[in-house]
Amino acid sequence: MKVALLQADHIPEYRRCVSGGNYPEMFANLFLKVSTIVDIDVFDVTIGQYPHDLNKYDRYIITGSKATTFERLDWIYELEGKIRTLYTLRKKTIGICFGHQILAQALGGRVERSIKGWGVGVQCIKIMERRSWMHPFYDHLSLNFYHQDQVVTLPDNAIIIATNTFCPIQMFVIDDVVWGMQAHPEMLRAHNHLLIKEQKEALAHCFKPSIDSLRMRDHGQVVAQWMVNFFEGVINEDW
Repeated sequence: MKVALLQADHIPEYRRCVSGGNYPEMFANLFLKVSTIVDIDVFDVTIGQYPHDLNKYDRYIITGSKATTFERLDWIYELEGKIRTLYTLRKKTIGICFGHQILAQALGGRVERSIKGWGVGVQCIKIMERRSWMHPFYDHLSLNFYHQDQVVTLPDNAIIIATNTFCPIQMFVIDDVVWGMQAHPEMLRAHNHLLIKEQKEALAHCFKPSIDSLRMRDHGQVVAQWMVNFFEGVINEDW
């Protein structure tokens, strides 16, 4: 499987020993958990790198980022334009965390800094609408999170497919071409642990529960299989 990774940030060198590498390695390792080898071509969108021809790829992933979607930066404006083009071309695109938010914003939704504060650690989400590529199917998933911003309004033609009380718009789809998810299926719990420790002061109100949550199983491997199914157009014939 060949994927264009639109990389919106970089993992600092000192964290890569626990994160599993930079974003390309993290996603390659995620897909290996479901025995899928992914040929990843990386484009650093923060410096304006994109495929010369967007039609060269049929599958795109937009990574997380420390940037916020509502920062008025040139590269964010450019990324929004490319997202709209990808949607017009019907290129299957998955957005993770910041990627989820920028997908929503670029296609007509709205993102805000949450008044609830940080969403970190392993949290449970509920699947609201089952899709044919969700197999093996779980109606609840526990996944890694690390975010302050949330999608608060979706594009007109988007459907919410997962939620929880902290962040109601956890996952959305548009025509099974665009799929945004707030969680980080590619994130290792050891990496989440380090991020939480680095923000201990800011997370004082929820530091211990967030650390304790990392004892929970996470379903990143399940989401990895869903991502493969989504990209490959694999559907569950029994559903």
